[in-house]
Amino acid sequence: MFDPTKLKDSIYDIIYNDDTIISLLDLTNKTDVEKAEHILKRNKWDELANDTKRLNIYHRPSSDTRNDILQRGIIQIDCHVPAKQDYIAENIIKRVKVLLHNRCIENHILKFAGQLGELPTMPGFYCFGCRFLFYYTI
Repeated sequence: MFDPTKLKDSIYDIIYNDDTIISLLDLTNKTDVEKAEHILKRNKWDELANDTKRLNIYHRPSSDTRNDILQRGIIQIDCHVPAKQDYIAENIIKRVKVLLHNRCIENHILKFAGQLGELPTMPGFYCFGCRFLFYYTI
């Protein structure tokens, strides 16, 4: 069964506990509160300022499949960084793909659905993202 909160929380925990991503986000030796301010389980944020780096994890609309009891779910993950550090966002998404592709999380196998390229963000920032597909019963 589909439990959006539980799935997103589990993905968050994997990313939050990865030393490579934490280092790329400049969160090494930061408090849990500081880390939580930069890794969000939604696509909205209060602000991006100075050299803020932010990673967002959120659901996109589901779609039907040929089977009436299955739905295809989508998780999107995107990273916002200062424009001059665009390579960091791409490296973070590359690492996310390594962590999540073909991984079974909460009884769902996540499949990398491709990179989304450069996404809209605030002036002076660069955003790069990707999506993962999974299937669930309704």
